Amino acid sequence: MVRAALGFVIGAAIWMPVFFVIAIGFSLVSPDYAAHGRTWMSAGVFEFTAPQAAANVVFWVLSEVFAGWLTAVVARRREAVWVLAAIVLLYLCTLHIVLYWPQFPWWYNVSVVLTSAPAVLFGGRLAARFTRRGPAPAAG
Repeated sequence: MVRAALGFVIGAAIWMPVFFVIAIGFSLVSPDYAAHGRTWMSAGVFEFTAPQAAANVVFWVLSEVFAGWLTAVVARRREAVWVLAAIVLLYLCTLHIVLYWPQFPWWYNVSVVLTSAPAVLFGGRLAARFTRRGPAPAAG
């Protein structure tokens, strides 16, 4: 049980920083994206073009897949991944559907929310090869 809780905490803690690492990496090759990112971070004004906003959705999905994967690897229990998926979905619903709906394009809000839980769960499924399902086979 402790391992499951630790896996959840690590997955939850790494999810958002991974998004920012990916976005900062992309901003190194796209000065225009970097300029819009600085505007968002400093003034809270969403000026990303549609392709840049779509890239942000992809970056969120990648960070959620990684968080789900890491949670499953550490926790070795799929329930920890399910809880992480539910918490991420609830958090993003609150932000994108309730609080920030008018600040972002409608399709961006819906995309970020609808892809979140499936991406976390997919990451958990990808981790299946790194987790043990039972006792190790006897050497013989």
